[in-house]
Amino acid sequence: MSVDNATSRWIRCFHPKPGAAHTLVCFPHAGGSASYYHGLSAALGPDIEMLVIQYPGRENRLFEEPVASVEALADAVAEVLGARLGDRRPVLFGHSMGAIVAFEVARRLERAGGPAPRGLVASACSAPSNRSPLGVLADEEPDGAVLARIMDLGGTARDVGEHAELIELVLPAIRADLAALDSYRAPKDAVVGCPVTVFVAEQDLEVPVSEAGLWELHTTAGARVHLFEGDHFYLGKQPQAFLDLLQETARTSRPENSLA
Repeated sequence: MSVDNATSRWIRCFHPKPGAAHTLVCFPHAGGSASYYHGLSAALGPDIEMLVIQYPGRENRLFEEPVASVEALADAVAEVLGARLGDRRPVLFGHSMGAIVAFEVARRLERAGGPAPRGLVASACSAPSNRSPLGVLADEEPDGAVLARIMDLGGTARDVGEHAELIELVLPAIRADLAALDSYRAPKDAVVGCPVTVFVAEQDLEVPVSEAGLWELHTTAGARVHLFEGDHFYLGKQPQAFLDLLQETARTSRPENSLA
């Protein structure tokens, strides 16, 4: 398969901006797909181009086998993304599971010796070495139980559960993502060399605000934490404060140790 074909499968760009000064690369949550970021891409200023990673097993990659581990997913993404970026240094943004994948991709891009990310934004996600086992549902567990976890977080439309044909399409990707997360383990000394900005919502039951600062253990360039109103999927409403801060981070991504 050609490099161009691989890039088009793995990376979506909904609003191309060839002259943009900044690049923001977004990583979806568990069970999520690239289209989740379409509205956010449209809202960005003309100086920021968004690239979105499309995991196998959904949307235009629906009939591909989902990746079985975070590490394997990060390996594949880093290879394709490195070729796509050229000499550009992006800011990586990952929501929930996407933050873990983005972290591992950043580590690989840095090790590759080419242009490294200028920053990492970890949204609604515990620090890599502070993750509790999910108790992922086994393959024989009822479909409804698998969907319940994702829908309770707000990441998948609740009416999916009413359509058997949709369940059959989305379940393999959801199961694979949850299993990959549950098997992921990061050592406490796993770090990136770029600053980390942590976005966390006050009512997020999955990510305690008190633990968000632990991300600073995984960067040598400083970390900062920002609080938002809402739950695990606070960004779905695109609050202006979120959009403003995301754009500021994409443009500057400066090291800072603070709770804002």
